[in-house]
Amino acid sequence: MTAADSGAKPTLVLVHGAWHGGWAWDSLIPFLTEAGVRALAVQLPGVGRGPGRHDLTGHVDFLRAELEAVTGPVVLCGHSYGGAVTTEAASGLDNVERLVYVAAFMLEVGESCADVIALTPAPAPPEPHLTSVLEGDYLRVSEAAAAYMFYGDCDPAQAHAAAAALTPEHVGTVGSPVARAAWHEIPSTYVVCENDNALPPAAQARMARRATRTLTMDSSHSPMLSRPKELAALLAQAVG
Repeated sequence: MTAADSGAKPTLVLVHGAWHGGWAWDSLIPFLTEAGVRALAVQLPGVGRGPGRHDLTGHVDFLRAELEAVTGPVVLCGHSYGGAVTTEAASGLDNVERLVYVAAFMLEVGESCADVIALTPAPAPPEPHLTSVLEGDYLRVSEAAAAYMFYGDCDPAQAHAAAAALTPEHVGTVGSPVARAAWHEIPSTYVVCENDNALPPAAQARMARRATRTLTMDSSHSPMLSRPKELAALLAQAVG
């Protein structure tokens, strides 16, 4: 992945969350383009996504290689679990100018996504099946669970299409701690999604205290799908 323009304006690199793929940003990118932001969406290795290790270490190594291939400065944006990947992968890289966390795991060294959820658990869903399920070494999410957790303010057709594109996620992603925390060395922006059923807003607010700047959106877990124009404006500010 190489940015075509080697000018000073940063490239916005977008990292999807667990179960998702690079497609999760498709509705957002046209609005970023309108705002003059060059964006690149990566797709982490996984079942149905691409080759490579499926755990956190594999994702960090994959993203780090992608970032090293970008020409010019980078603003790195992670959504949900993608925040854990960006937190470790960006550490020590000279070309990453800012980190952006969108309802994402902004972890401290030695902390995992599961640790955050355990400390600030989400309210119990209205039905017990509206959560992820462990099958062997992989976590899976049903369409009903995805609609509840991720797509609360998406229209039904949009939620159905997104849920149909989800893929299994290895348990070695959300359960593994990060070894480095780039936000200690790189300025950061945290976007808290206030109506999130996947990553509790209280947990987001606690992690956001680590960020240089905090913004809020009155959205569910996936504003890149439900509120792409609004999110694009916030990301354009971060890039600018």
